[in-house]
Amino acid sequence: MYRILETFAVKPDAKGRIALPSALRKALGGEVAGGFFIRRSMQETCLEMYTSRMWEEELDKIQRLNPYVREHRDFIRRFMAGVRFVEADAVGRVNIPADLAAWAHFEREVVLSPVGNFFELWDKDLYEQALGRGESSYAELAEKLMGSAGKEDDTSSREI
Repeated sequence: MYRILETFAVKPDAKGRIALPSALRKALGGEVAGGFFIRRSMQETCLEMYTSRMWEEELDKIQRLNPYVREHRDFIRRFMAGVRFVEADAVGRVNIPADLAAWAHFEREVVLSPVGNFFELWDKDLYEQALGRGESSYAELAEKLMGSAGKEDDTSSREI
């Protein structure tokens, strides 16, 4: 997993390429040269971009599923739908395939948002809308998921 702590907004060029910000290229190091796998998100109208190394780790998980079990096969089919391999050019631009860009409704700006071992690629307006959904319950969700993260003995929720 990478320790990328920034979200980046980039503008696709006329050919549909996005320039990976230099801070992102630096953080990924030599993995940029290995290329990326881009796929449709299963949960949002955005794309997911994995380095080749991280994609291999995802494939290891997928290969543990049994394709003779219908539920597993259905999942594998959906997971692999539209997957594309792309490489960064010499100046760090990545071509987003037109069909995937259309599926994700990319318009003027694309947001690269880190999510664990991959990046989500969003149309900027859709990203802002997604952040606004459930905004009122964000504090509750943060407390539920992170309230006792890393604490051996959580005394903050005990009554005295």
